Amino acid sequence: MKKQLTTLLVRPAARGGKYLGPDAANASHQSALVFLLNPVTEELVAYGVADASNPLSAGPADLMSPVSRSAPFATDNKTVQVQLSVDISEPTDFRVLVFGPLSHPDQARIAQADITVLPGVNIGASPQNPEGLVIEVPGLCISNVQADWQSSEVSCFAKVTMMCGCPIRSAVTNPGWFWPDTDFSVQLVTYMQSKAVYYYTLDFDNTPGVISSFTGQWPNQAAPNDKVEQAWIYASEPKLGNQGKYRISPLFPQLPLRLPPDVQRVILEAGY
Repeated sequence: MKKQLTTLLVRPAARGGKYLGPDAANASHQSALVFLLNPVTEELVAYGVADASNPLSAGPADLMSPVSRSAPFATDNKTVQVQLSVDISEPTDFRVLVFGPLSHPDQARIAQADITVLPGVNIGASPQNPEGLVIEVPGLCISNVQADWQSSEVSCFAKVTMMCGCPIRSAVTNPGWFWPDTDFSVQLVTYMQSKAVYYYTLDFDNTPGVISSFTGQWPNQAAPNDKVEQAWIYASEPKLGNQGKYRISPLFPQLPLRLPPDVQRVILEAGY
């Protein structure tokens, strides 16, 4: 059978948020890596980088408007995308992997989907059906963490956003905002030498000019001679199942993701 060049358009997005646009991008305006694999051999078939250099690449103005589950998400010609092409002569199964956001590689996740591609039947490559395949990256992105537990008072500050970089805002001062602070829980969690575990709940920071951040000060719950073995920030958005973590202490390199060798190689070569 004659092979046909077939195109798959992939759009990386945050679960419950926007597409991975400029707020999810690194200094090179790249927001995600997208891979197409043979699901049996894990051989890398094609890959590309999501270019988020357009300031409107996170999606059109109506993206967050409610839609039926049978309707496509809103897109336009500025929305971030990666086009991958394959030569196939028969229906073929592939695995699509998305790695992002690249704005914070230490917070990046892998999201994947197995799909069937039909020869000559492009996905998302026509004006009539522009959405393509949307791969949602679940989680919450945690950054700018500051914490102190060395005295009788514990303090902590952390920035928490959606994986697309969209900010959380006060439900009181921003009624109707898509990501109100009341939907989220952020905690400093300390694991002690005594095996005790202490939880400190952060409050949304309403300080003018401070964006999408949580903060808190509390009396230290630990006994004077009990030492912290591990300290984490936990963040959760229960209604959508989004969760995030940030290890404060001890500091050591992040454990490598368990990825197919070709994918791992590309990520390492890209410096992530």
